[in-house]
Amino acid sequence: MAVKNYIWDFDGMLFDTYPHTLACFVEIYRRKGRIIDPDEAYRLFKITMWDAFDFYGTDETTKREFYELENDISFPPEGKPYPLIPEILRFISEHGGRNFLYTHRDRVALLYLEKHGLDKYFTDFVTSELNFPLKPAPDAVKYLLDKYSLLPEETMMLGDRAIDAGSGLNAGTYACVFDEDGTIPDAPCTLYVRTTREIFDFVKKNLEETDSCEDNKSTVTGSAR
Repeated sequence: MAVKNYIWDFDGMLFDTYPHTLACFVEIYRRKGRIIDPDEAYRLFKITMWDAFDFYGTDETTKREFYELENDISFPPEGKPYPLIPEILRFISEHGGRNFLYTHRDRVALLYLEKHGLDKYFTDFVTSELNFPLKPAPDAVKYLLDKYSLLPEETMMLGDRAIDAGSGLNAGTYACVFDEDGTIPDAPCTLYVRTTREIFDFVKKNLEETDSCEDNKSTVTGSAR
C-alpha cells in the first residue's frame, strides 16, 4: 500500500530555520556577555532544544528572551523553505495526498507557511498550543490518525531528528529522517534521505502508484530501510 499522508516537522524539515535559531541563541547570550560556539550549539539543537538549554544552563529568563527573538521571523538570517519543498507539498496536494504539520513550535510556524504561500497545501496543523506530550511520544500523530481516519500504513512522519521519526514509529506509521548534514545516519526510521530530491522521488513514486491503481500492497514503496 502506498504512502499518501505526510506529517511534516517544521524546523529543519520544511524550513531551513537553524541559521535563524542559532543567530538568535548566540545573540541573546552575546547581550549577556557570553560567547556561544554556533557549531557546538547546532549539534545540540539537532538532538533537541532542551539538550542545548541543559548544556548551557539556560535559565527561564534567557529562554523567554530567546523565544521572543526567535519568533521575530525577520531577524536575520530569515528561515526559508528547503529546495523543492513547495513543489513537493503542491504535488502531494494535487495528487490525492494530504499534508499535515506537527511541530513543537507555536503558531509562528504557520506565519512562515503563510508568508511563502504554503499553508494552503495543509489539511491541519499541530502546534505547541495543543499541549501534546513532546516527541518521540506518539500522541500527536495518533491524534491526526484518529481525527482524519488515516491508515498508519498509508502515513509517514518526516523530520530531521530521531525524535521526529520516533513519534511516527511509535504511532505505527512510517518515518523519514531528513539528515542533510549526515549527523544521524543510524537514526531508526523507514526512509533515510540526505536531500529533498530523494523525498520528492519517494512521494512521486507512491502517489503516482496510487493514481494508477489501488493494489493493496503491503509494503512501503521507495528506497526505504
